[in-house]
Amino acid sequence: MASDEKPPGYLDGHSPEQINAVSSALIVGMLVVPIIGGILDRTICKRYSAHSREPMWVWLLIILSYGYLIPGLVEVLFSFNIVFDMGSKGYYGIGPGGSINKAPPTTETMLGLIRLLNDTGGQLGAALVIIYAIVIPIIKLLLTFFGNTLQLASCGNHRRASRRCIQVVQNISKWACPDMFAYIILMHLVRSLTVPPYFKANGRLDIGFTYFSLFCLGSTVASLGIRVPDREHFCFQQLGKLLGPRRLIFVTMSLSVAFFILFFCGLSQTVMSLKVANSLPDLVKMVLSFVGLKPEDLESEVNVFDLIHGLAQETFEEGKVTSFVGFIMFCVFVIGMTLVDIMALMAASIAAHNRTPAARWMQLSWIVKKLSMVDVMCMGVLVVTLCFSMYREYVIVTMGIGQWLLVAAEVVHYFTYYTVKGVIEVTEKVDLGQTAKGDEETDLSSDESSTDEEEVI
Repeated sequence: MASDEKPPGYLDGHSPEQINAVSSALIVGMLVVPIIGGILDRTICKRYSAHSREPMWVWLLIILSYGYLIPGLVEVLFSFNIVFDMGSKGYYGIGPGGSINKAPPTTETMLGLIRLLNDTGGQLGAALVIIYAIVIPIIKLLLTFFGNTLQLASCGNHRRASRRCIQVVQNISKWACPDMFAYIILMHLVRSLTVPPYFKANGRLDIGFTYFSLFCLGSTVASLGIRVPDREHFCFQQLGKLLGPRRLIFVTMSLSVAFFILFFCGLSQTVMSLKVANSLPDLVKMVLSFVGLKPEDLESEVNVFDLIHGLAQETFEEGKVTSFVGFIMFCVFVIGMTLVDIMALMAASIAAHNRTPAARWMQLSWIVKKLSMVDVMCMGVLVVTLCFSMYREYVIVTMGIGQWLLVAAEVVHYFTYYTVKGVIEVTEKVDLGQTAKGDEETDLSSDESSTDEEEVI
């Protein structure tokens, strides 16, 4: 059937049943594989896993995650359609190829989106998508390989280079995720444009989204399972010497209050908005005016709290598995991990003030900070704003005040983390990270360990 013979508002890509079935199987695989690896670590591979930087569950999770990457690049990410129903006068499709009684959906894969951006003058957006979706995953894989190869060398310089490779992987791993947050927000905005019975907006995330999201989450978690001491001390040790554990608690509490205010205000304010461009045909504008609507009225905006509520409804009432993935990404990784990190930093400051060991709290903070994704989400909003400049003839996407409040909150979060880290490192002389048996002792015994402790990366 030709596209103009299909009902207005139809979507391309896979059917909802296919999306749910495939997405469910992918999620089960992502949960089962590390469990199998953990069992192997405690049984057949027990001796190997105890002395290796990478336990078996890490290797299996890395292999599975990169197995999801290729389909994530070539499968359909999303499809959306915006249609104005003019009743007896027909309908008008708002989007590429849309016109009177013609409303083809906008359906994109990751690679297709990159090509389209490049062809329509959005080279900056295309470059960002390439960096986050392709370049960073390749760098992570190469550095993991080189880090393990160098680990076999007996030379101290090679071992230090090995550690640096792994640390870079751990630091950049979550930065493959910005696009996923962008598409979740975008689909919510599109669906929110609906003004029944005249204006119909429909959109859904497809299996390409699930593939790539699970790659991002799986590879990020796997990178944190690579056991290596954290020797990246930056310049915050100098600040730690000036503050000391007694002043630290007051600084941490003040910064935490500022963070909470910025964070929750940012979550409740608009992070991104979408509106229909004012370039509609005169006939459409006339019909809109007849029903009491103007093109500037056709606008939707979203804040994170409303987005989570919408994802929860789609998950538990409509049974959309892709919405469940989005719900987990926002609730667990954007909000949950960030709040846990701030509370861990507060606990570490209190422990240091009371002269009790604080390293265990910093160990927790080291993990959850690399899993907290407020910064990644904010970058995703920027990416989708740049990407959708190619659709500005039809829809206009802009960032809201909530975006900048969350950016400010994340700046405070970063400063709080490194301030507390600097004080704890100075007072307790500890390295964070997850150290394999023999790894820390070998590195510390090298001639460069003392200078490496003070090095500013």
